[in-house]
Amino acid sequence: MNPPRHARMSAALVAAVSIAITTVDAMADEPLAKRFAESPRSTRVLKIIHNWPDRPEDQDALIERLKAQGFGGVVSNVAFDDYLESEAKWAAFRRGVEKAREAGFTQWLYDEKGYPSGNAGGLVLRDDPEWEASGLLIAEARTEGPPVPLTPPPGELVLASAFPEREGRLDWAAKVDLADAVRDGRDAWTPPAAGAWRVLLVTKSRLFDGTHADSNLFSHVPYPNLLSPEPTKKFLKLTYQAYFDRLGTDLGKTFEATFTDEPSLMSFFLKPMPYRVLPWAPALPREFRERRGYELEPFVADLIVDAGPDAARHRHDFWLTVAELISENYFGQIQTWCRNHGIPSGGHLLLEEPIASHVANYGDLFRCLRRMDAPSIDCLTSIPAEAPWFVARLAASAAELEGRTLVMSETSDHVQQHRPKGDDRPRRVVTEAEIRGTIHRLMLGGVNCITSYYRFDGLDDDALRRLNAHVGRAGLMIRGGNQVADVAVVYPIESLWARFQPSRHMTRDADAANRIETIYREALDRLFRARRDPTILDARALAESTVEGDALVHGSLRWRVVVLPGVDTLPTAAWAKLEEFVEAGGVVVAIGARPENSDVRFPDPAVQAAAARWVGPEASGDEPHVAANEAGGGVVALPDDSAPLLPLVIDAVLAPDVAASRRDSPLRATHRRIDDHDLYLIANDSGEAHSEAVRLPLDPGATIETWDPATGSILPAVVGDGGAVPIALGPYDAVFVRADEVRPRARARLTTGALPNVSLAKISLPDPIVGRGEFVREATEVRDGAWTFRATLTKGAVDTHLFAAFPFPSPLDLASADSLVVDATIPPGQRAATQLLVVVREADGGDFLASTSRSLGTPGSARVFVPWSSFAKAGWSHVGDEVLDPSRVAEIRVGWGGYFGTEGETVTFQLHGVETATVGAK
Repeated sequence: MNPPRHARMSAALVAAVSIAITTVDAMADEPLAKRFAESPRSTRVLKIIHNWPDRPEDQDALIERLKAQGFGGVVSNVAFDDYLESEAKWAAFRRGVEKAREAGFTQWLYDEKGYPSGNAGGLVLRDDPEWEASGLLIAEARTEGPPVPLTPPPGELVLASAFPEREGRLDWAAKVDLADAVRDGRDAWTPPAAGAWRVLLVTKSRLFDGTHADSNLFSHVPYPNLLSPEPTKKFLKLTYQAYFDRLGTDLGKTFEATFTDEPSLMSFFLKPMPYRVLPWAPALPREFRERRGYELEPFVADLIVDAGPDAARHRHDFWLTVAELISENYFGQIQTWCRNHGIPSGGHLLLEEPIASHVANYGDLFRCLRRMDAPSIDCLTSIPAEAPWFVARLAASAAELEGRTLVMSETSDHVQQHRPKGDDRPRRVVTEAEIRGTIHRLMLGGVNCITSYYRFDGLDDDALRRLNAHVGRAGLMIRGGNQVADVAVVYPIESLWARFQPSRHMTRDADAANRIETIYREALDRLFRARRDPTILDARALAESTVEGDALVHGSLRWRVVVLPGVDTLPTAAWAKLEEFVEAGGVVVAIGARPENSDVRFPDPAVQAAAARWVGPEASGDEPHVAANEAGGGVVALPDDSAPLLPLVIDAVLAPDVAASRRDSPLRATHRRIDDHDLYLIANDSGEAHSEAVRLPLDPGATIETWDPATGSILPAVVGDGGAVPIALGPYDAVFVRADEVRPRARARLTTGALPNVSLAKISLPDPIVGRGEFVREATEVRDGAWTFRATLTKGAVDTHLFAAFPFPSPLDLASADSLVVDATIPPGQRAATQLLVVVREADGGDFLASTSRSLGTPGSARVFVPWSSFAKAGWSHVGDEVLDPSRVAEIRVGWGGYFGTEGETVTFQLHGVETATVGAK
């Protein structure tokens, strides 16, 4: 919790640095160029110190050391010792924050003793233990005749029933009530009839074992139920009100925002458990009835499995109610208190990266972010390629839609430094460049405030001052105004609700929800690599938007293309707005799903009818295609296997905002409109220096400026032909390009039929050479121009693989294409949960690997698109370049690997051929 030790500076140098920074912080009214050159303290890194030292001289020394190292301020709280109950600690805290304010520090107020927030160090539950988090624990079993043990989870019995399975669903009408048998202590139950039966035993219980309360790295204590308003009301009284009682109106003058840390419902197991879990609260049935208009308890089974024809609706309504309650009772109460006391509410949530976990932890994480005045994220890694820019964009999108400015990231090298007991891996020391690259990635996603848990191992004070000045300049430039994005991606929470099934560990039992998460992440990652920084929209934003020309408009935000990743469920008002947008000439890209459900009917005939108008008949969803209308808009439908084509499809209908001149460009970009200027942040997302010209929507000969956050220099530049702007950046460096105004991006009309300007060309494949693992027996069959590759595993629980290699007599030049296309069929009845893989070998011997969206456990035929951008250097390959050059393809391999199956299991796929795909004019 305490800041790391660094080398001491001379008193004279400390004084000089302190005076310089104090002067900068007094320059709020100075011209932007001057502030940029000096790097304001308010946008530099804020060090998370938590506890102020007790002794005044130690506080003063800490402040001087942080000033000398160039930090912009601190995040702190009253000391954890005798938390909230020691007046001596309160006195030390008051003095520390006052001295920090006098020093010109920007400060955030941390609201908990460690984490997760909401517990006031255990004081919330001390006198009210009945407020502890609770949930439904679910034991289940499936049988086709043998007796089933009747061992319920701990807690009060809610449901004990057996259901016959019919065509994959449970027959609600034929259920057998087992409650009396369980209460009587019977050991087992035998089905009364032949066939498959599912037994569900559900209890109400406290939530602790296996949850975040039991698994975090700070303390393992009971945690309050955030579905109920009473615990948060007490939390506010114990913490927020205590700070106000001691600081008064200085609270809002001293702190930029509050910082709540990883509160959650605890209905998510971080350790493997023997039962599934759902959130619950004593008042939940009443709240559900009042909000949804019917009783919840009779349909508990529907929350777990498809137990009736309305299961999707019941799941949707349950999670909607959960989302409303936590957003109102926790985040809403804090926001209201903070607004009434003149300070923005901020902080970050738990497990922000996997959106399937958003359901279990919050119902709707985006809804919770909207109830924060400074929505924030957690970045636990400082390897730039791993930094969650997409989480930053989610929080920043909530801020954009609500008209907020501050978006914070709690940032660290935790993953590289933390080693639990028994983990002997060496710690990874991250470099200054990697920290810089991580922060640039977060800023590309919309973060404009960095708080830090970094250890800064290996960085001296010169490096820290350099890093802080850099972050201060970048934060100054990126803060304010509004995002300029042509593409919006819909947050698919309603579709997740309708499919979500509770799990015994993480979301591993929620297969259908995890599929949507995969589509969502794939869409965002593809857009990011293509420099198409999107806004993420929820259904509320869709419904509240207006249609202007062929654009969807929300305040200062305008989108020309809306992407629906796995979305088949939205409120009626959101579907209606999308239909209006399409009919006015807007473009919707639907990936892996078609409109099916509203918020009241599952399915909804009106929504299905709209889908038929937009997308065409349901059978056409098997192939990628376009359904256009007279206004030149329409819907581009991409099955899962075609999802990697998303940025290429968008490029064919909408000119890019930032166009790279190299296919493998590591440049990433975001665009904002600030103070009557267009501002681009362009970052090198690579550990190697990089130079190329990018094309911006600017007229040749126009004058622009490049602003360098590393040096503070501002240089004029002249735009070249085609809007070309030369960019030269060191490893993980970035630059700002500032222009008076850019042109709107050109839109092409959609045309009904195949994908826009997509052409396929078959590759002539030689006879394959099959490579397999030690414990794989292989058989190959050729029939009707297709190869069938069948593997039988001769040993279980070991790493197995099989690849069909097609070596070409001489290297192929495929550089004019955008993608490979693998035409494959997976037979029915196969359970192998592993993906179809493609390997390309370059002429110099380097291997490049891409995972496809096609699972060998999903039956059927498909053309699987694998863009060149999907390929990365294979871990086993140590020769050749680091980036695939498709002009020198020596071999293509198709197969699978890394699969731990069972002895005797067969894994089969049929390969019909490999093609190239070219999208748009070349």
